[in-house]
Amino acid sequence: ERCPKAEPHFDPREDEQSTSARRRVPKTAEEVLSLEQKVVNIATLSDPERFSEIPYSMEDASKTNDCPHNAVAGAKRKHGAFEVDEELNSTIAENEVLWRINFEKFIFCLKKKFCADRKKPKLKVGTHPIWESFFEANLTDKDTNSVTSSINGILEKLGQKEGGAAMTIGQIKPVLEDLQCTTSDGEEFTFDLHKMVEACRNEEIESLVKKKYGQEAFTIFRLLVTQGCAVETDQIIDTTILDKQIVHSTLYKLW
Repeated sequence: ERCPKAEPHFDPREDEQSTSARRRVPKTAEEVLSLEQKVVNIATLSDPERFSEIPYSMEDASKTNDCPHNAVAGAKRKHGAFEVDEELNSTIAENEVLWRINFEKFIFCLKKKFCADRKKPKLKVGTHPIWESFFEANLTDKDTNSVTSSINGILEKLGQKEGGAAMTIGQIKPVLEDLQCTTSDGEEFTFDLHKMVEACRNEEIESLVKKKYGQEAFTIFRLLVTQGCAVETDQIIDTTILDKQIVHSTLYKLW
């Protein structure tokens, strides 16, 4: 994404005039921003500006690939890479645009891909396009823990896929409900990425515990994860029906 503006224009006199004008209006619950926060707000770019295309063309790279002598030595490839870096740097310098990695957006994309792949084996034949369209029609880019898509958005994305244009709302909703998507009005469906990631993480840890410490440790660990809070030793013994000495020794290992 593009970095915030390096030198945002902020005139305190204009801000004072607008503040005095607001004082004449009846007082409302208005948040008072500090001078630093006002400058940050001015420097912040809109989403279209932040994620606009990087002004760099890959035409030269494609020409290089089409060349019959593209099997060059490593030194030449390094030299070509340096030329690309110089060209990119000159382009950035010319346009005075700096770029940075949006870590939160990157993690969000990884979460979506992970959850989509984990649910795919449970999908019925022919319903994969619905699940893909649900993620593509996401409305909540600022929420990195869930995906929310409207029925109209899903239908629009489905229409762009092979065989998806013929699908109806009656076919879409049961699939989303089977995949544990929630809805309050039947028009927008939400999938909890955080809950899915946590469940998969617990499954991985349970598998490691079982492999290293055995079935008894696996049973105790699953009970603790399910309860989600501290559990008394006597309650663990009663619930798991394991010998008291085994429970004590296993808890000591897991500690």
